[in-house]
Amino acid sequence: MRKLLWLVLMGALFTFALAQSALEVWKYENGQYISLPATNDLARAFSAFPADGSCNKPEWQIEFTTEVQVAQWLEWSLSATKWTWFVRKPGDYYANSVTGTIASNGDVIVSFSGFDDPTYTGTSSVNPEIEAYYTVMTTEGMPDQNSWVRAPDVNNLSYTLVDSEALHNGMLFYLWNRIKVVNCNSASTYRNTGYIYLTLQNQKPWIDEEGNYVEDLENYVTSER
Repeated sequence: MRKLLWLVLMGALFTFALAQSALEVWKYENGQYISLPATNDLARAFSAFPADGSCNKPEWQIEFTTEVQVAQWLEWSLSATKWTWFVRKPGDYYANSVTGTIASNGDVIVSFSGFDDPTYTGTSSVNPEIEAYYTVMTTEGMPDQNSWVRAPDVNNLSYTLVDSEALHNGMLFYLWNRIKVVNCNSASTYRNTGYIYLTLQNQKPWIDEEGNYVEDLENYVTSER
C-alpha cells in the first residue's frame, strides 16, 4: 500500500513537472533578434498544461490561453540630492536647484520623513535653527507665496501619482527650497537630512523586495483565468 502511494505521489510530481516548461525568449531591437539568457531580468516565459485527445467525435473545442503578467516598474531621477547654501548676510532666500522626473506604469505614493529645520551643528547658538520651507512645482516660474510648506510639516504630506499616460511618459517637477536666516543665527553650519519614499501600489507577487524575479517563478504559472 505504501509503495502504491509513493508511486502515485511521484507520478503527480512528474505530471506537474511536465505541465510547465521554461521557454527560450528573444527581444527584437534595432532590427535584430537578441536571444535573452534563461536568467534574464527583462521577460521570461513558460508553456504549461499539455493536452491531448483521441475520439471519433466530429468537433473538438480546445481552450488555449495567452497570459501576460506585467510587473510595475519605476524610473526616477533627481538632478541633486543636496542643497548647500553659503550665506554671508541674513535674509529670506529661495532656490530651485533640483529638478526631477518620476515614471511608472502604476499608482505611486510619494511620502516623506525626517524633514525639519536645519539645526546648528556646533556647541551653542543664539538661535540653533534656520527656518526652512519646501514646495514642488510642475511648471517653471516663481512659486506662489501660499504654496510654501514648513520643513517639519513636509512629513505630514503624501501624494498619489495615479496611473496615467502622463505618468507612463514621465512627470517633470521642480523642487524649491527656502531659508530664512536671521540676525541671531550664530556663525557655523546648520544641517538637516530627510527622506523621500516612492511606494509602488500595484506590484506583482512574483517580484521580490529587491525588484527581481522570485526564485520559484514557475510556481506562479497557474490555471486561474
